[in-house]
Amino acid sequence: MISVLLAFIGALIVMAILSIGRFAFGRREAFVARKFIRWFIGYFIFNFIVCFLIVYGTEPALTGPFGGWQWLLWPLVLSSIGNLFSFVRPALGTLGDISAASQGGRSSGNRVSLPVNASRGAIAAGIFGLAVAVFIGIVVAGLIVVFTTWFDSNAKALAAIPHVIVEKPGTPLIPTDPNNIVLVSSSVASFKGQQVLGSNGQNLGSSYNLDPNSYTLQSINHHLYYVAPLSYNNIFINLSNSFTPGFVVVDAENPQALPALHTGGNDTIAYLPGALLNQDLIRHVYLSGYTYGRLVDPTLELDDSFHPYWTISLMQPTRGYTGNVLSEVLIVDAHTGDIKDYKPQNVPTWVDRVMPSETVSTYLSWWGQYHAAPWFNPSGAGQQSPASDPQLLYNNVDQPVWLVPMTSSSSNDQSSTGVFLFDTHKNEARFYPDAAGLGIGSNVQNTFQSTRANILRYNVDSFQLYEICGQPTWVAIYSSGSIYQDVGMLAARNLNGGNVQFETTLSSALADYKQWLAQNNISNDCGATPGTGTQQTVTGKVSRISAVQQGGNTIYYIQIEGQHVIFTANLSLSAKLPLVQPGDTVTGTYLANQGGQTVNLKTFNDLTINLGPAPTLTPSPGIGASPTPVPSP
Repeated sequence: MISVLLAFIGALIVMAILSIGRFAFGRREAFVARKFIRWFIGYFIFNFIVCFLIVYGTEPALTGPFGGWQWLLWPLVLSSIGNLFSFVRPALGTLGDISAASQGGRSSGNRVSLPVNASRGAIAAGIFGLAVAVFIGIVVAGLIVVFTTWFDSNAKALAAIPHVIVEKPGTPLIPTDPNNIVLVSSSVASFKGQQVLGSNGQNLGSSYNLDPNSYTLQSINHHLYYVAPLSYNNIFINLSNSFTPGFVVVDAENPQALPALHTGGNDTIAYLPGALLNQDLIRHVYLSGYTYGRLVDPTLELDDSFHPYWTISLMQPTRGYTGNVLSEVLIVDAHTGDIKDYKPQNVPTWVDRVMPSETVSTYLSWWGQYHAAPWFNPSGAGQQSPASDPQLLYNNVDQPVWLVPMTSSSSNDQSSTGVFLFDTHKNEARFYPDAAGLGIGSNVQNTFQSTRANILRYNVDSFQLYEICGQPTWVAIYSSGSIYQDVGMLAARNLNGGNVQFETTLSSALADYKQWLAQNNISNDCGATPGTGTQQTVTGKVSRISAVQQGGNTIYYIQIEGQHVIFTANLSLSAKLPLVQPGDTVTGTYLANQGGQTVNLKTFNDLTINLGPAPTLTPSPGIGASPTPVPSP
């Protein structure tokens, strides 16, 4: 077992340091082989036990300065203190003899000496061990931090760790496919998952639970789901079971879909983060030989056949103790424990992410602080910082990214300086400066909450930024008691409660939002699937027409003879719309491949209604004026 080997090596290193101190600085003490061997064996066993507990309990990464062996300072300090106490114990005993002699009235003049010489070697070993620990743990470690992270050159090196591509002016965010918008928040998913826990009649809730923080958003077979593993309720359940029954899957796109409980067979999970002893996932991987990096971000992901795997990122520091970069990706079969390691570029396509969100936050913090500003910058001028934790964004169901709005270093700033889309599979981020000026943070939350349409005061459970109709758009999920209620859409540059399009379904909110954009002359070029729409023209007779109020907008639904879809038009397209009658000949343009039963018109005209030039009005004579008399011939 690798923990035994590391503990053995660690104990030998500690004993070598103590032995050097004993022989180099305890020369006045006569060498007694039997005494030295007893001392060496005793402290070696002590250090072996301490080292084993550290290795087994904390899984130290053997990477970075000192090859990661700085954890040996702890057993070294404890052993050094123990050696110093080897002098104190006999000294206290001798003082006791002196006291007893004085109380007994003995005054024969015999002196009792403190056994200083008898413990000189142990004292020397203890002092030397503490000196080494202080020198390495404070002096050397401090210098490493200073020379790898302090001063402008080091700050610029940290800022350069993420590969940042700044997009050219005019480059919009990646368009969002409306079919991939998440309508279920993690809290709603947790509520739905808890409801299904007892659905198989086995009373699983008495032994296992679903941690609300364990739900992971992911794409499975081109559809978005939340997945969470069943965890042990307590250590007694853990000790009596070698696996948990399985996991729960919650649809992330359809709030009405029923969650699914997967248990038994190959769905059982043998290794979990935080489980006891060798059932702990990280310990299992560490003891399998992956000791040369920091094992972070264990994530439960399902392949396209719904088989459970854990993905773990193996990180290695590049600048002293910091500057972690992704070295390998470990994929652990949650059922069998089999481990396969991949280079980041070779990870299977069904794996959604391997770049940890915490690493992304750290990278962008360095970039924002130092790429355009000096290391020592008390004014904060030129600095940026992430406005929120990274959000997993699926603009395309199979190409997720980490989305991070940036803001200035001022705590009073409530707008973005740009938006990052960070690749989830590699160290590459694209910065969109044209996304500056977007409302962010609590301002977005308050705007969604304040809309008058939210008369029942539902909670804004979550909101996420998308690119819809060429506009950065916040999409919010409203809930009550962790139960989905409504969805809201809001242009990110127009934060106003009256601008929130509030509906019970995404399709209705999306239709309202498109009409709002057109009515406010913000965008009239939306509705097609991104990258596939081509402009088409339709001409024909109207068979039916009706006006409907949607979110404060008047929308006309038009059926044209010979067409198999219903066309919609906003009043802002033409003043003729209120006058259109069945039988009129109309024409309009639209983007093809919009999908569904309704198609949004970009332009509209009623050819039956001919409007000529405005008439020229002849002024009438003033009131009371007499006509000019016509002279008689």
